[in-house]
Formats: sequence, C-alpha cells, structure tokens
Amino acid sequence: MANFLFGYHIGVMNGPIEDIATELGFQGNPFLQGLVVSIFIVGAFFGSLGSSALVDKFGCKRTLQIVSIPLIIGALLSAQADSLDEMLLGRFLVGIGIGVNTVLVPLYISEVAPTKYRGTLGTLCQIGTCLGIIAALSLGIPSESDPHWWRTMLYAACVPGVLIVAGMQFAVESPRWLAKVGRFDDAKKVVESLWEPSEVEKSMEEIKAVVVNDDSRGSWSDLLVEPHNRVALIGGSLFFLQQFAGINGVLYFSSLTFRDVGITSGALASLYVGITNFGGALVASNLMDKQGRKKLLIGSYLGMAFAMFLIVYGISFPLDEGVAHSLSIAGTLLYIFTFALGAGPVTGIIIPELSSARTRSKVMGFSFTVHWICNFLVGLYFLELVNKFGVGAVYAGFGAVSLLTAVFAYNFIVETKGRSLEEIEMSLNTATPGKQE
Repeated sequence: MANFLFGYHIGVMNGPIEDIATELGFQGNPFLQGLVVSIFIVGAFFGSLGSSALVDKFGCKRTLQIVSIPLIIGALLSAQADSLDEMLLGRFLVGIGIGVNTVLVPLYISEVAPTKYRGTLGTLCQIGTCLGIIAALSLGIPSESDPHWWRTMLYAACVPGVLIVAGMQFAVESPRWLAKVGRFDDAKKVVESLWEPSEVEKSMEEIKAVVVNDDSRGSWSDLLVEPHNRVALIGGSLFFLQQFAGINGVLYFSSLTFRDVGITSGALASLYVGITNFGGALVASNLMDKQGRKKLLIGSYLGMAFAMFLIVYGISFPLDEGVAHSLSIAGTLLYIFTFALGAGPVTGIIIPELSSARTRSKVMGFSFTVHWICNFLVGLYFLELVNKFGVGAVYAGFGAVSLLTAVFAYNFIVETKGRSLEEIEMSLNTATPGKQE
C-alpha cells in the first residue's frame, strides 16, 4: 500500500495538471506547474532525513501508522484546494509521508521476512509502485473530458493511507527492532509466528549476539567510520548512479518517443511504460532469491546500457524513419524492462541487507536523501541538456553511466542471497575494504 501510494502520487499529476492550473489560477505558468509536481520531491527529501529518528524511537509498525497521517491530510488538502498555496502544502505533506515510507518499507520487509523469501518479498516495493502508477494513469482517463476530475483522483489517494493505518494494527513489529530495545520475548514470538520452527533458536541467538556486541545507540557520526561508511558510500552511490543512469529522463521523454509513432495520448504512452515496468518487476520477484541480487543488478545495468545505445543508434545514424522510430520504441521499453529487473528493486533491497542493525535506518535515510536530491536535479536539468546537446548525446551519457554502474556493482556489491541479516553483518565487520564475492 505504501509503495502503491508512491506510484499513485508519481502518476496522479500526469494528466490533470493543466486543469489544476486553470482552476487554481496559474495556467500558462510552467514554473508554478513544475513546482506543484516537484514540491512533492522536496517533502520526500525531508521525510527521508527524518525517517531514522522515527523508526529508532517508535519502531517500523507505529512509524508506518504515524506517517500515514500527513499522507491522508496532504491528499485531502490537495483535493479540496482552492488556491495554489493549499495545493503546494498538500503536495509537500504527501511528500514527507512518501519520503519516510520509501526508507521504511524496504527496511521493514528486510527485517521481518524469512531469509529465503527476503528478496522476493522486497520486490513488492517495485511492484506496488508500478501498480500505483498504472492505477493513477487509468483513473486519470476521465480527466480528459472532465476538468474537475482531478479532485476525485486526489480524494482517492486517501484510501491507501487509511488502509495502512488499519492494516498495520494486525501486522507484527520488526523482531530486530524489538531486540534492539530489549524486548527479546516479543522478538521471539514474532520469529516463531513468521519463520520456520527450525530457524527460531538459531535466529534468536544471532540477533542477540549482534545486539549484545553493539549495545549503544547508533548516531549519524557512525556513518563516518568502518564498516558503516563503506555501506553508506555503496548505498549513496547506488542511488546516485541509478538516477544519473536516466530513469526519470527516459520516463519523461517516453511520451514524445511514442508520439513519433502515432500514439498521441500521453496517458496511453505512460500506461504502456507502466505495464512494461510491472512486467519486469514480476520477473524480478521470481529471480531475486534464485539468481541473487548482484547478478540481477549487473545484468540490469548492462541491459539498460544496450537499450540506450540502441536508441542513440536509431537517432544518430541515417536510417529509414520507420526503422529509427521502431528502434526508439524498442530501446525505451527494453530500458524500462531491464531497469525493473534489477536497478529498481535491487537497490532498495540490498542497502538494508548490507547495513548493520545499529545503523540500518540511518544508512537507508542517507541513501534515499541522495536519491531525492539526484531525482530533483535530473528533473530540473534534463530538458535543458536535451535542448543544448540533443537527445542522442544525453542518452549516450545515460548509457555510459549504466555501464559504469555495472562495473561498480561487480567490484563492490556483496551477494546477500540466502544469508540472514546477522550473517551478513558479522561477515562485513570482519571483511576488508575492496572487492567482495
């Protein structure tokens, strides 16, 4: 539900932004239209920064319920907005909730999931985001004929928030967080209810060993010392490279690519992209615990690089116009599909897996803060770079970053498939910096 909301709020402004601008009195002002969309990212930045303090104090379960409050209030404010200021405040509040949830949900899944299903369950984040985008685009179709339909779309965004508050009441707390605050009996009950009986004693011993060996509260300064600084650097680098490999630029430009082959509806073009993304995420969910995170990540970025260079070839070389357009469409869909196979889901799954219990929330908060900054910068400068250097040069740059990321993953990512979080933590505490197999 949390990632469904993330996807929904990404897609909800895709169609009706012109109608919103007309009704709230800022039509013809591209800066203010852009601000209504991007203020969401500013809120998410602050949400990511503050997520660690909330999780460490309240635990995953309560934090998920608490941050649903700005998600619900923000959606209501946006839906009822009679002015630009009300719309901006609503979008900012939604962004705060999304910023916390993007950190919290993969962290929570990694801490409650049985080891052998952790990767598969982690891909639910990507699947939820895809479904949210598809739902927003599908629900937005009536906005083409009804200029006030955007209010209904924003009211609908309240429902998942309410479901999260109610549903989490029946969910368990993270056993790792319970152990960290000294509630070992409660942690054992959770482990017994979710994991295989044969794993209970071994898992509790490992969790206790990690907690006993690290009984102090984590602080942000921990990210400056070994081995936590390595994990923070890997997490921040993965999100930096993910964003500068061009995913948001390609998503933005995909509607123009589809328009060249006669698909003039932006919503329909985005729907094709959303379905492709969803298909890739489903395949990733099947492969994550079979092939492992590292293979999927490397293969994903190699596929993205190939897709980018395919589009560059179609644009830059003298080909029949129909062939060039077909290469652009094939390259765009291949890029989206291969992104959903690894670059999208693995990045969010592997960072909490590599992090220690002491610093997991802070490493995640730092990594996603980098994500939102880079997301904002790519959105801000993408069109300017396209206008200055051309689509071919920008896409070639995205392809080069994708290749660089594949090399980075090969040299610095540790395989986490089939290993408990405690096993990974203990191995990293004794490992030396450099290449990890």
